[in-house]
Amino acid sequence: MTRVAGGGEAGRAFAPWPRRGARARGLLVLAGLGLALPSLFSDGPAGAATASPLSQFLLKSYEEPGFAVSGRPSTITSPSGLIASGSLTKSESKSFAGTLRKAGFVKAVEENTTGKGSNEGISLVMQFTNPAGAQAGAALFLQVAKQGQAASKPFSVAGVAGAKGVTVTGGAGGSANAYWSAGDCAFGSGVYQGTVTSAKAAAAPVQAGIRAQAKRVGTTCP
Repeated sequence: MTRVAGGGEAGRAFAPWPRRGARARGLLVLAGLGLALPSLFSDGPAGAATASPLSQFLLKSYEEPGFAVSGRPSTITSPSGLIASGSLTKSESKSFAGTLRKAGFVKAVEENTTGKGSNEGISLVMQFTNPAGAQAGAALFLQVAKQGQAASKPFSVAGVAGAKGVTVTGGAGGSANAYWSAGDCAFGSGVYQGTVTSAKAAAAPVQAGIRAQAKRVGTTCP
């Protein structure tokens, strides 16, 4: 899943999209460890807490081992709502939002997850007007997650076609973010684990979560 935030070497950040961090709301991207994966989420509310039909496709508690859903999902109705304040330049924000609009962005829902200690994560589901748009959305988030992360390592998810992600590890722990699509929806998820130091361990809960999520979602969304 990040709202896009900038990178560095250690700290804490996951980025599923261009927002900021899990508790700080959304990136499927943990950005802090130098983990600046797309953390497009902002620290303040990005959308209204709601029971959107899309919410059923978000990760459930413990589909990512050790992580439970925390709080209620929020709905985002504009591509710009996925961008945290200050996470991208004005031109980058315009380009990012424009790409999502062109892809047919309809709306998105997001939720936070928490684990032991400082471990945290995020789950994001974005609806587009067609499958091609959903694929483009997932590809865009993955691209943002990779940018500026020389030390990041890619990973895939066995059994889930097209699911790809990146990990970043450092002295402050490890984070992983991944994206994929099914039907008209693009999915993003990310976790930060404070005691993890290997790319394999950082990616493991995200991979397990996506496999469980994909099994529930199937090939049709919404």
